[in-house]
Amino acid sequence: MQCRERSQDAFNILFHRYFDDLLQFATRQLKDRELAEELVMDMMLKLWQHSDITNIQRLDQYLYRSIKNAIISHWRKKALSFVPLEDLTEAREPLTSSADYNMMDTEVQKAYQNKLAALSPQRRMVYTMSREQEMTNNEIAQQTNLSVNTVKNHLKASLSYFRENLKTYTEATLILFLSILF
Repeated sequence: MQCRERSQDAFNILFHRYFDDLLQFATRQLKDRELAEELVMDMMLKLWQHSDITNIQRLDQYLYRSIKNAIISHWRKKALSFVPLEDLTEAREPLTSSADYNMMDTEVQKAYQNKLAALSPQRRMVYTMSREQEMTNNEIAQQTNLSVNTVKNHLKASLSYFRENLKTYTEATLILFLSILF
């Protein structure tokens, strides 16, 4: 095969045959065309520089697997670049006492307490034991004379209820938090 000898013409044919499809695939995965193009170009360059593709049975599968691995590597690097909240310096703490933050915190706490009070007494008790007293499902079941499955069902229903009814506060809190950080 001509690629074995690193024939420029053979590589150009390979490049033109697969580049657009790989770019579309990567763009769908990343939702960022420039980044996708960069990853596909890097992958093709590495293929040209380091690979002996004569031993590859299905070149199209090999290329898609390679770009998929490049995307996964990118996501891993991106995930590792995030700083955990615990690592934020104390210099940022005064920002959390801003008037906007305090007002939003008070509003969210009030909304949470209102929604908690709206739960049935048994569901509220199970939820409070789990989330505020940090009891396990087994401990809650023993103390309330409920089955573990009933406890799980109460928790699942409560979390779903909070997720649905506090959705607007979650989004607003996230936006406020991000604006404080940046």
